[in-house]
Amino acid sequence: MKLKFLLSFILIGFLSFSNAQSIDELKAMQAEKAAVAADFQAKAGAAQAEVNALQAEIDKLSGWRKGFSGMLGFDWNKSNGWVANPNPDASSSSLNIDLNAYALMDKEKVFWHNKGFVTKSWSDVDLSSADSGADDDNLFDNGTKDILNISSLGGYKISDNFALSGLGEINTSVENFLSPGTFDIGVGATWLPSSNLTVVIHPFNYHIAFSGIDNVDSEGSVGAKVRADYFQDFNIGGKTVKWTSTLTTFAPYSKAEEGEPKLFNYQWINMLNFEVWNGIGVGVGWGLRNSEFESDDVQSYTALGLSYGF
Repeated sequence: MKLKFLLSFILIGFLSFSNAQSIDELKAMQAEKAAVAADFQAKAGAAQAEVNALQAEIDKLSGWRKGFSGMLGFDWNKSNGWVANPNPDASSSSLNIDLNAYALMDKEKVFWHNKGFVTKSWSDVDLSSADSGADDDNLFDNGTKDILNISSLGGYKISDNFALSGLGEINTSVENFLSPGTFDIGVGATWLPSSNLTVVIHPFNYHIAFSGIDNVDSEGSVGAKVRADYFQDFNIGGKTVKWTSTLTTFAPYSKAEEGEPKLFNYQWINMLNFEVWNGIGVGVGWGLRNSEFESDDVQSYTALGLSYGF
């Protein structure tokens, strides 16, 4: 009996030791493979950065650089008699779309930069079945955000970083096109410090502010136009992060008459896309706008959703 107990004790100890040894071996193998995977990932990130750099050189030599990125956010919710809900019979849906595109042509002496972005969102909420039956509307009848900006800049380079230029820009919304909205056309100089940054300074610019508001007439004025466009692709851990930013402003030379709104305005729009898999990722958009002609308050918006870029 004692011999059987001793043998059983030895067998259990041996099995425990073998199991512990197996776990240690597996952990060691896991650490080794993790190190190899990290090394491959670092090499892949460096290789992708080189690919992007070569593509930038190819685009530069071909004369045109084109890019597009977008963001999509959607949700849909509905409950039917779910008593625990604050509103047992309710439904809601929302859709958000942000698109940003550019086509840039750069030659030795001339350039032509075209850019456009649009952001649009809708939302529909019914807090009861009675609301749903009474409201004869749908998602696309309830817009919550609507921004459209299109610009075209061309010029003649007098040096590597400076050019004489002309700019046309429309800043408005899709559904209420130029009601309100602004249109600018002017000439001046453009600073081109890098392939990713363009700064426009036009002291001779005509600005038209379209009202679209009752009892407020559209107005035009001569002034200075300043616009800066920046875009950059970053490589983080083998994944691409895209950032586009546009700041545009107008300052009139003449003062507004007493009681009349000023035409000074500025707008700053940003979009940041984080790639997760094959160009698909998460997008964040935000913007600020101040235009006394439209409102005394600073306007702003934010957006978050799935993104896609190429």
